[in-house]
Amino acid sequence: MPMNDTTQTDLPGQSAPEEEEFRIWTELSDFPVTECPAYLKKGVGGICLSGHITLQILDKKFRIMPNMVFTLLPWQLASVKEVSEDFSMLFFRISQTMFMDVLSGLWRLRPGFFFYMSRHPVFNSDEGNIRRFLNYCDLLSYWYENSPQNCRRETILQFLRLYYWTIYAFYINDPTAEKTRYSHKEEIAFRFMKHIIEEHSPDKGVAYYAQNLGLTPKSLTNLIRSLSGQSAHEWIVYYTIYEIKVLLRDSSLDIKAIAARTHFPDHATLTRYFRRYTGMTPTKFRESIHF
Repeated sequence: MPMNDTTQTDLPGQSAPEEEEFRIWTELSDFPVTECPAYLKKGVGGICLSGHITLQILDKKFRIMPNMVFTLLPWQLASVKEVSEDFSMLFFRISQTMFMDVLSGLWRLRPGFFFYMSRHPVFNSDEGNIRRFLNYCDLLSYWYENSPQNCRRETILQFLRLYYWTIYAFYINDPTAEKTRYSHKEEIAFRFMKHIIEEHSPDKGVAYYAQNLGLTPKSLTNLIRSLSGQSAHEWIVYYTIYEIKVLLRDSSLDIKAIAARTHFPDHATLTRYFRRYTGMTPTKFRESIHF
């Protein structure tokens, strides 16, 4: 049962809009992971109803059995390694833009969350999982169909925030989360993301972060692309736009104050930057979430 809505321009740059932002599916043919390893352009939340499927995320394999809920994030390198003939599932998928908009209404990004999820995409089997997940998807479907058009996207975002917040709560309460061992490349990527979050600025490019990490800009770009399918510059843009969207949700802040907080020289420069990478002005985005 397809569901779709209008989309924003995909980040970064002015690429063509995606076909859809949100859908709920049951067919494997609509699953955005195939036998060929590829970086995900969708976020996925699903449950195995019967049979089994084995997914590989980066270098780890995960066997998903009945009642198991699984979550895949955009930019993960994923592939299907094995699937049984009786496999069936229910899953939702969302665009990268919608995924980032979900996060912008939840918490300040911790880079460790993305690395954690590449190692923990599956929740343990529970007999109540199917009932809970089916009820959740039923609510998503109902409110997608019955929300006023001008509120539909934000309504779906609010429901998705509940889903991702629950996952994030597991992450921050897992005593082993910060003790997970990563490869040398992942450690560098983690430090890069941490630098972006702590000291991002529109005048700090790839060369600045590469120097802090003791790498050349080309080496840093190649390393980040090998792990996420996106360049270092693209991740700088992703986080800058994310931070602006977080602040735009605070109706007490005017655009000038947001420009100052995100280290833009003035609100006009921020507006041009935001419009370039989202296709809309900050004011228009704010109007879409405040009614």
